[in-house]
Amino acid sequence: MHGDASRFYDLIHEARGRDPDVEADVLMAEIRRRNRAARTLLDVACGTGAGMSRMSESFEVMGLDASDAMLAVARERCPDIQFVHADMRSFDLERRFDAIVSLFSGIGYLTEEADMRQAIATMASHLESGGVLLIERWVEPDRWLGSTVSADAYESKELAVARVVRSWAEGLRSEFSARYTAASSQGFTTFDEHHVMRLSEPTEFEAAYEHAGLSFERLPDLLRPGRAVYVGLAP
Repeated sequence: MHGDASRFYDLIHEARGRDPDVEADVLMAEIRRRNRAARTLLDVACGTGAGMSRMSESFEVMGLDASDAMLAVARERCPDIQFVHADMRSFDLERRFDAIVSLFSGIGYLTEEADMRQAIATMASHLESGGVLLIERWVEPDRWLGSTVSADAYESKELAVARVVRSWAEGLRSEFSARYTAASSQGFTTFDEHHVMRLSEPTEFEAAYEHAGLSFERLPDLLRPGRAVYVGLAP
């Protein structure tokens, strides 16, 4: 999903105003609100590990992702945290956690409802009794803005990165193509990436949580406009 862009992923989102530590604080507050004794946390689709150092101040943290490129960045950033390469639909860590989070709409890359449901069931199976599952979903169909174009840029003395994006959707399938251009003392780098993500209906998420045996609450716009966070609680 993210190959060459893994080097610039956090820089672009920093330029867009994302603060992973602030997000981590928000999530930890939601976890503590439901389970004050929580001490272990798994980050599924952890990407570059942004925010995990902050969470590791309060939790024993582990990260999981299917992208080797993203995990390489995460391991360099957080050398004291264990990271595992695995598929969110089928991983088996042979242990349970007090809290599991899956952020920045990583679950949206599962373009079939059955796969999304399986991923949520797999995460739920790794929860301790009273454990908390927080998933930030991709945009809901009625909040999709239609075909759009956008641009973002990051600049420092050593590096400049620009990203232009074109997005569109057909039915519940959203797509976006991005072109990156980076400039440094070593020269220029340009590459393209293409992403496909599912615009799942809210009822699909709700059914998946119920199927996994979790009670749940929908928190709209908790971290980003248009992307609800579903908070589940294991019995």
